[in-house]
Amino acid sequence: MTGALLSVWRWIDKFYYRLTRLQYVDESGQNLFRVVVKPYRGETLITRDGVRLEKGDLYAKLHLHNFRIAQLLTERSKADGHGGIVEELLVLRQIRRSFPALARYLEGHPQGPEIHVLLGTTFLHRGAGRLGFDVQTLPGRLRPLLKSFFLKWILVCCHPQGWGRVSEHRHHLVPKRVFISKEQFNQQHMRGRDHG
Repeated sequence: MTGALLSVWRWIDKFYYRLTRLQYVDESGQNLFRVVVKPYRGETLITRDGVRLEKGDLYAKLHLHNFRIAQLLTERSKADGHGGIVEELLVLRQIRRSFPALARYLEGHPQGPEIHVLLGTTFLHRGAGRLGFDVQTLPGRLRPLLKSFFLKWILVCCHPQGWGRVSEHRHHLVPKRVFISKEQFNQQHMRGRDHG
């Protein structure tokens, strides 16, 4: 991604940040998560450890910091020119490094005691099960199509190979819902290190 495109994406990201009321997990600029705590509006979800998320319950909606991911991928592409699995591993490693700060953020949140589930929608769901997350197909017909279009557009904007990347992996780019109870998330990731 060129410097000009990154500048445009930075502006879009700031607008999106304000529109969605996202909160930064920390101010370091390195964490790949932003969060909004909100009432749940979907059908009942049950995590693998039996925690129920029902309509009206507060939950932590997870958003990946796509502008930061774009920066990471652009820096790596300029540095060594590698792509594909190397880039995926880079992003996944940074996601795992972001977990401890995310756990601490939710523990310290004013509504922390009322938050029992973390939930997000992503293409990056392969391997989520090993991290304790449940993975589920998005409900309905229109919603998955809209989510897929939106996430593919983000991927085009933030990936150095743009449309080429989307075309090459279009059959694998199916967004899914990932979720985990806050208790299980804390047990697995609270004591981890931010960098390591």
